[in-house]
Amino acid sequence: MMLRRHFLRTSALALGAAPLTSLFSKQFNALLAPQITMIRDNVGFYTNRGGSIGLYLPAGKPEGGAVIDTQFPEQATTLLEMLRDQGQLTQLSLLANTHHHGDHTGGNGVFADLAKDYVSHARAQKNLADNLKKNDREGSMPLPKTTFTTDWSMALPDGKERVTMKHFGPAHTGGDAVIHFEQANVAHLGDLLFNRRFPYIDPGAGGDIINWASVMKKIRKHYDRDTVFIFGHAAESYAVTGTSEDLKAFENYLNYLRKYVKKAKKAGTSIEALQAKTTTIPGAPEWRFGERMRNVNLQVMYEAL
Repeated sequence: MMLRRHFLRTSALALGAAPLTSLFSKQFNALLAPQITMIRDNVGFYTNRGGSIGLYLPAGKPEGGAVIDTQFPEQATTLLEMLRDQGQLTQLSLLANTHHHGDHTGGNGVFADLAKDYVSHARAQKNLADNLKKNDREGSMPLPKTTFTTDWSMALPDGKERVTMKHFGPAHTGGDAVIHFEQANVAHLGDLLFNRRFPYIDPGAGGDIINWASVMKKIRKHYDRDTVFIFGHAAESYAVTGTSEDLKAFENYLNYLRKYVKKAKKAGTSIEALQAKTTTIPGAPEWRFGERMRNVNLQVMYEAL
């Protein structure tokens, strides 16, 4: 009964995040069967509706875990119930957000009270607070208690894992964080990578579509070839986990997008004409899912150039 009341309260609170997802909720947030998939060394992910949730579930211990991103209140509540049914979660050491968008933070109210610390990049906290204020919901959702600008880390209490959060520069937003479970060597990228799906870019929140390719290259160089990456979203039939090869492929997409738009703009092609004639980006045919986002990518790059 208490969990139900908690869900109703956090459902109302999450309305403050709703405008953040209005453009792309149908594009990226299809409802999937709730599923926890473990990767290695107690690290896994949860899929349902919204951005992929990263998990650290210490073996045999109901406390000391970590939750990375929270989807929406209903999906976060389902995850919490699943974990409690399995005896895997009564208290968290860490709740963290990869960025501020509502399909990654909408369920924060479900987990925030259970977490000893709640962390995001400073710009992600500001973006979330600004959005709530803009929609007359200031104070209605929990904000990160701890922020960082370059990097941040903590050792989890079981002594078997350290979590490091690192900002590589503006890309999808101005406050993206890569969250790395060092021992397991699993890194959650949030929406820094949309696997084979045209990505959403948020310039109003500090996103930089031109710098995004450089950020992907920095991430590839920083982590090793054994790192498993969790992605925020994936096209249908594609996985939400992958390797540095997937990062390189997305980096190539962004570079080819820039080259393609730059050439068209130099030739005097209008954005409307460019959108009308474009199905895929030359050089990156794998990115072909999400027509509306393809047009957004073209427009944002056109304006940035």
